[in-house]
Amino acid sequence: MKNFDDRHISRDHPGHERGWYWRKHRWTVLGLCWALAYLAMGMAWLFGAPLYPYGRHWDPSPVPVSLMDGVSAQVGQVTIVSAAFAAAAALVWLLKAENGNVLAKFSTGGLLAFCLGLVLVGDYRPLMVVARVPVFLVSRVLFGSAEGQVGFGQFLKAMFSVPAMHGFWQLGGILLVLMAVAEFWRRVRGGCEQCGRAEQLSWWSTRQGAQRWGKIAAIIAAFCPLPYALTRYLLVFGVPVDGISRDQIEKANLDAPGIWIFGAGLATFGVLGAVLTLGLFQRWGERWPFWVPVLRGRPIHPMVAVIPAGFVSLLWPGSSLMFVRVNAQKAFSDGGAMSDGVLHLLLSPMNLWIIWGFALAGATFAYWLRRRPDCAYCGRGEHQIRGIWVPAARRPELA
Repeated sequence: MKNFDDRHISRDHPGHERGWYWRKHRWTVLGLCWALAYLAMGMAWLFGAPLYPYGRHWDPSPVPVSLMDGVSAQVGQVTIVSAAFAAAAALVWLLKAENGNVLAKFSTGGLLAFCLGLVLVGDYRPLMVVARVPVFLVSRVLFGSAEGQVGFGQFLKAMFSVPAMHGFWQLGGILLVLMAVAEFWRRVRGGCEQCGRAEQLSWWSTRQGAQRWGKIAAIIAAFCPLPYALTRYLLVFGVPVDGISRDQIEKANLDAPGIWIFGAGLATFGVLGAVLTLGLFQRWGERWPFWVPVLRGRPIHPMVAVIPAGFVSLLWPGSSLMFVRVNAQKAFSDGGAMSDGVLHLLLSPMNLWIIWGFALAGATFAYWLRRRPDCAYCGRGEHQIRGIWVPAARRPELA
């Protein structure tokens, strides 16, 4: 194999022609399909279709769970239609553009703003589906908690509500749009159609560089859930923390026995997640530990860690911003910047969740950069020669 370069292959070659367009534009096409589907959904809601996912009737909370819950249905529907149409138009332009001109940069900025908007109107309901369902099963069987006293059907209906499913739909859209943007800029800058590598790798994208900054991101992500977990364990033993007084603890124990045990179960999931996050830069995150039957000692496929960690990192930004916003509304509703509510707002361990999602996403991305193999399509990758990482295409065995 001598100086293999996919750009020198003729597009008339049958192996290249098959799937050539799909390889170059697959994420943009998928993102466009998602945007058009969302546009159709918005139009249907605008003309009276049921199951519009926003509104105060979905949640009895005294403050709007989502920012869109606080506006009229007509305003929300027009907003969805307008945003989805703009996103679809921007993605169409990225499909047509052959270079990173001004309009391409404008489209990219619009798509990033669209993703930010979806994060800002997001809420905690998708996160609750992922976190509460397994804890519900355990608490019902072992502890008879307040959540566990609810019937399966009633609980699952409350969890898998229309707003929650709509939240998952939006998270999928964020992923597709971000991948489409990355795919476009990779293409116009000469990256491989298959792996995305450029001819010369930046330091941060090398395995050595990703190991360094990914370790920092993983440590930050592992720390973020620990203060929250500590407060939930203290509440089990009746210690007033996180703005919850002793009277409130006792009243909750009477009204809903076992509720603090349920909270401790959620905290335990956070602690387990923190431990698994450390595996993103440890050796046991690359090979199955000895205590895992059958698989012990075998290499861990990168996607085994990337898919769940990436999915969880998508859940946190919208959820954490919602918690901060709701706490802020409650804090200032009583008036006075010196109120206990404001102090709780400033010291709440949930504030760290904003950092958690982004740190986990960064650590996951670094893990993927470090574990991805050399590309069999273009021959690009990395090979360590005397401590220096160089493109795989320059390796002696490929010459």
